[in-house]
Amino acid sequence: MEKLFEELKKLLQKKYVANLLVVITAGILLLIFFSDFGASSRTQNNSNRQYNDEILVNSEGQKTDEEIVEGRLKRILQEIKGAGEVEVMITFEIGSEMVAAMNTVTSTDKTEEKDANGGTRVVTSESTTGNIATINDSSGNKPLVIKEIMPQIKGVIVVAEGADDIQVKSMLYEAVKTVLQVPGHKVQIYTKN
Repeated sequence: MEKLFEELKKLLQKKYVANLLVVITAGILLLIFFSDFGASSRTQNNSNRQYNDEILVNSEGQKTDEEIVEGRLKRILQEIKGAGEVEVMITFEIGSEMVAAMNTVTSTDKTEEKDANGGTRVVTSESTTGNIATINDSSGNKPLVIKEIMPQIKGVIVVAEGADDIQVKSMLYEAVKTVLQVPGHKVQIYTKN
């Protein structure tokens, strides 16, 4: 064993061998670093892709409220034991409605007229004008929204791998009714191929 250590000392005393060992060690450390980095970014990309697939993007590149609701419902239903892969479709009466703030100006004119017989007549006229209140931001003027009214749900369809099991189907059914606060006749659960 001592001979081995002596031989290693002799080799390390030679400058090119010491440099070679430093280069090999640095290479091994780089491989370890990049293999861990790639694995974590791959895992992160897979989870990001899963969430991005669940929530669609409209033509303007922004998520609509309806698509966000579908995505959140899909994620929670997939967490139910035995549900497996789940697809969700929700139909709405109309899109969400935005109520904008209004700048209103009301003016009242009161005119009192007297006729030749001594009678008095009062004429009152009122006019109201209104403009939508706007705010300035980086993309220009936008209406000031004071309230957003979510649309009424017409129906929900859930397609799940585990829906052939009656208990899983029942849990999915109850979860949809609870989360969306919709009556049971608007919810249908089907088995996925």
